Amino acid sequence: MGRGTIFALGTGGTLSRKGVWVIVSVTAVTAVLAFVGGVWLDAVSYLGGSPLAKILDPEPWDLMAYNLATNPDFVKGYAGDFLMALLFGALGCFFTLRSLFAATKKD
Repeated sequence: MGRGTIFALGTGGTLSRKGVWVIVSVTAVTAVLAFVGGVWLDAVSYLGGSPLAKILDPEPWDLMAYNLATNPDFVKGYAGDFLMALLFGALGCFFTLRSLFAATKKD
């Protein structure tokens, strides 16, 4: 049973090209949220304390927003990490997504 067949079973029928683009979008948003979560954990580590205790605390979010808005070194420092995460995420998803696109009909 191929990957396209497994995803089609999950959708209750056949896969469409539009559905595969939804899967691609969800995957991309998840990767960005995971990266933002990693940056947030770095902010919590810098501030000290438990990540669980800081979930609703605005201090790490304020620190991230301040650095994004005013500190170009902050953005440059994470740019390489973000590109590497994007590259390896794309490599990890490539063959699955390629087989999904191959198994679809054009809408």
